[in-house]
Amino acid sequence: MPYIHCNMFGTPPVGGEPPWLPHEPLVPWCIEGHENLWVELDHVPVAVHTFRNRLVQVARNITPDRDGRGHLVVVSGLPGTGKSSLLHRCVHEFVTELEDPKSSDRPDAESPGESPNPWCRREPSGAVSVVPVTGVRNTGRDLESSPSGHTEAPELGTVIDRIFRTVVKALKMTPGFAEVCGPEIDSPDHFDSWRALTDALAQLGRRLAVIIPHIKWEDQDSRWAFLRFCHQKADRGVVFFVETEYTGLEKEIDLIFDEAQLRGVTHLKTGRLDREDWGRYLRLWMELPDIPNPKVGIHDDLLDCEPAPWVFVSIAKLQTFLREAADEALQADEAYLRRSRVVLRFAEEEPRPDDFLRGDPSETDDPAEEPAGTAGREPNELPDDEEDRRDEP
Repeated sequence: MPYIHCNMFGTPPVGGEPPWLPHEPLVPWCIEGHENLWVELDHVPVAVHTFRNRLVQVARNITPDRDGRGHLVVVSGLPGTGKSSLLHRCVHEFVTELEDPKSSDRPDAESPGESPNPWCRREPSGAVSVVPVTGVRNTGRDLESSPSGHTEAPELGTVIDRIFRTVVKALKMTPGFAEVCGPEIDSPDHFDSWRALTDALAQLGRRLAVIIPHIKWEDQDSRWAFLRFCHQKADRGVVFFVETEYTGLEKEIDLIFDEAQLRGVTHLKTGRLDREDWGRYLRLWMELPDIPNPKVGIHDDLLDCEPAPWVFVSIAKLQTFLREAADEALQADEAYLRRSRVVLRFAEEEPRPDDFLRGDPSETDDPAEEPAGTAGREPNELPDDEEDRRDEP
């Protein structure tokens, strides 16, 4: 019998056809029904509540006119902790709030099956143009690679240039945009190009959401300068949604931006799971309708299982563990995923002490431990053309 992956604990693609793959983010702004797959894990309700509260306060000022404002949303956390899904959910909340201001009064959790056309691609928003710079998987490799395709330490100017070109290309496909944008939109001068872009959005009455993946900057200076660039361009109805694996950001945010600038910044964090998240995650999949075959059922005795502590490191760890256990049950021709199989896998997959010593030491969580070459420098530099014109009208 060929090995066939179970569709349990995966993410439905557009159309809902199998396979439902793990490690794909939920993108409710793009795919109907993804909002119903959210599990209110331990850290998520706090993060979403924080974003909603801030969004309600600032949404009315996020307009594309000359007096309008923008916003910068940064989601930080270790790999596998659900940053991309949280970022895409914030985009969905932003789009929904602008299309229906009363939507912020809805309950935090939506019940499965509520979407009339689950897994269909959503119609583009009439209020917001959403541009995921590297696609909905939100990987930064395309931004970091050299022109020859080799991954190397990213250069700030190159990354910014690629972001500009991607955003302009995407907006030109927006109905009516090409007719109202000026020739400066294709200018190599980023200042002129961005002004033409926001002028065109103002004529259409549209906002812009730009989704940026984690970029593995070589030093603190580049990381800070890039966030300042995003904050600077988050103006006149533009919101930057930025993902980062750098967990020391909370210690630095007050150093990167002054008090006035921080009013235009929302920082959210992801983290490890809580023990109650085991039951929350399983119950969602027990109640989710129309999962395509092949699949197995989830037996009630699994809810009473005492999970091994290491599965709570991240949502990716929990998802992978359950997905592989479901695959095994499927191959064994079992109708249900039961406690006995899961307990056995806990014993088989118990991490060894040296497993915790194999991480990449290049990324430190302590801002004080930056490479010696960056110590003592003021991380306040943007590319020359951006730095010189940041205060121009």
